[in-house]
Parts: sequence; C-alpha cells; structure tokens
Amino acid sequence: MHGGGDGDDNLEINLTPLLDVVLQLIMFFMITVNFVAREQFNKAIELPKSQSITAPIDQGPDNFVYLNVDKDGKLQVRDSTLAPDKLQGYVERERKTLERTAQLIGKTGPINIVIVLRADKDARYHQVWDALKACMDAGYERWQLRVLKDVAKQ
Repeated sequence: MHGGGDGDDNLEINLTPLLDVVLQLIMFFMITVNFVAREQFNKAIELPKSQSITAPIDQGPDNFVYLNVDKDGKLQVRDSTLAPDKLQGYVERERKTLERTAQLIGKTGPINIVIVLRADKDARYHQVWDALKACMDAGYERWQLRVLKDVAKQ
C-alpha cells in the first residue's frame, strides 16, 4: 500500500475473516442445492413424453410444492410415501410453512405457490386427478404437470 510517508511499508491485510465468510457461503449454497434436487426429482418416476408443443415452465411463482406419483399410484413427497387421504393435510401444511417463511423475509400480500406434479407415464389417470383434486380442495389454484420433451418430433 502507498502511505503518506510514515515509512511503514510492511502493512498486511488480514484476509482470514473474508475467506471464512466466503467458505461459509459456498457451503450454504452447496447444501441448499442438494435439498432442492432431492425434493424435486424421483429417479423411479419415468415421465411421459410430450405429444405436442408444451408451454414453457412459469417462472412467476414464489414457491413450488413438488409431488410425485409413481407407476403403482403411490404418492411420494420428499423421501417418503404419503397415503392419498393425507395429501390434503400435507399440502395445507406446506402452504402455511411457505407463507410463514415469506412473512419472515418481509414479503407482504399473498404468495404465489404452484403445485408441480410429476406422474409416471404408467400412472392411472384417476390417481393423478385425485392428487390434483386434493390440492384444489386445499386451496391451490395453479399446478403444472411435468413431461419430457420429445425431441424426435421437432
């Protein structure tokens, strides 16, 4: 550093606190990314292929609630299987948790939550509909059904 003429040319900046903060931020984001990936994807579910051009995923929502329906019709959330009669209670709890979190970070007004349903291509229609109906009964107005884009049709 260039000083005013004190003759003290051996000034050193202590970077330890800065490095500590940076490493903590890196660890936080690595852990957060792992939680998001685990919640959204279930490798046992084989999504159906899109037969036509699909609408792009809406990026406007504040939060998503992810649900998975496997080929046997079992409803899976995070790392556990959920009984169909427990779904409405689960999504209501998720809504309250997301609303509380939004209030803690200072968001005012209603928050926009979308149900994302990932159903296996071999799941029965009534199983998918029952899951969506439970979400509608819990007060959710928007949902997305995930599919794979069929690149052969383009």
